[in-house]
Amino acid sequence: MILIKFVLLGLIVITCSLIGNIKAKTFEKRYLELKKFKNGLEIFKSKLEFTYEPVNEIFGDVSKLIYEDNDNIFKRFTQSGNWDIAVDNQKNFENDDKEVAKGLGKMLGKLDKSGQLNEINLVDGFIDKQLEKAFEVKEKNEKLYKVLGKSVGIAIAIVFI
Repeated sequence: MILIKFVLLGLIVITCSLIGNIKAKTFEKRYLELKKFKNGLEIFKSKLEFTYEPVNEIFGDVSKLIYEDNDNIFKRFTQSGNWDIAVDNQKNFENDDKEVAKGLGKMLGKLDKSGQLNEINLVDGFIDKQLEKAFEVKEKNEKLYKVLGKSVGIAIAIVFI
């Protein structure tokens, strides 16, 4: 009976630790997703500047290069043709990130090449700021949630003892 009790208490500690780790991962996922988006913008900018491919084809290439053609913002745009829908379905972006990304969609395909390049540069600058914020939040909260998960698990186990 005592063995079962300690096994259950151990499971509580492990479960709480896992919950803390899962929550901590969300901050890393956001940061990594913003980095991929920034890399995608750089590829988009280069291809737009030096080739005459249409936006859909460029985004398809970006999707394959950066995301290995998994579900991503560029692939969703090529499928739906609507940038705002593609951005809204980006699960690892926060609202601020989505607003910055939507700024690109307002001018996408409506300006000449130099205008689009300027728009990409502008959005790229905003993404840099979002990356800085995401990194700071990640560094601060990742450790916090990991320690908090373990602490809550241990505290619950102590209460049940």
